[in-house]
Amino acid sequence: MREGAGGKPARAEAAGDAAAKKRACKLFLIKCNPKNFDRIGYGNIKDLILFYSKTTTPIWNEPREKYTEKDFEKLFPKKDKQGRRYATVPIHAPGETENGKSSQPFKGILPPKGRHWRVNIETLEQWDKEGLIEWSSTGNPRKIIFADEREGKRVQDIWEYKDPQYPTYPTEKNADMLDLIVRTSSNENSIVLDCFCGSGTTLKSAQINNRKWIGIDQSEHAIKATIDKLGTIEGNLFVAKPDYQFIELTDTFSNCQQKLNTNKQEVLI
Repeated sequence: MREGAGGKPARAEAAGDAAAKKRACKLFLIKCNPKNFDRIGYGNIKDLILFYSKTTTPIWNEPREKYTEKDFEKLFPKKDKQGRRYATVPIHAPGETENGKSSQPFKGILPPKGRHWRVNIETLEQWDKEGLIEWSSTGNPRKIIFADEREGKRVQDIWEYKDPQYPTYPTEKNADMLDLIVRTSSNENSIVLDCFCGSGTTLKSAQINNRKWIGIDQSEHAIKATIDKLGTIEGNLFVAKPDYQFIELTDTFSNCQQKLNTNKQEVLI
């Protein structure tokens, strides 16, 4: 995602590339609230993010988002005696096994025809002992899933992030969105490259999430905004204050090479 390229994404809807679905997709982004205007046409509240991977096995740290109250009511409609919300799921799955343990009787019950138990009988017995199996009035067992034990729901291809209310740069992106992208598609000590770093939101996200980074921009306004934003990071036990080399392209190649070889973790060009 580049800040210097224009647009301030907020909400995304993805359409996968049929030829390389696992490696690239388009995300159409809602970037602001609906606007009133006089011209004929639809309001422009969207923007675009492209998600690419050079390989079929990119870095991917599965993101999760918190359940809303409506999510709890819809996904976990039941409550136990202590008031804990839960849902139940089948303990069997499609497919039959002839000789495996997953086809053996559990409490005298065989899995339905054409299906097998999801886990072995010992695990089913343990679940039942711990009160994690709910038996229906007709004797049908289902696994109990408690809402407060879930990490959250999987992030889908529609995002909602609003533009910064008081941007320091014309194309400044939402910091929470950049945090999500950086955490999901890189690991600690990965190198994050932003070739159009704009106000430096991506670089700040990389810094506070313990990534190395390289930022590039030709605008003096962008460079100043980036340096100012990096200066707002206060180091603590978990986040180091930015320690970077500022390289101007008016330098000779040998000077740039020398600066890059000083073992600094971050570079601003």
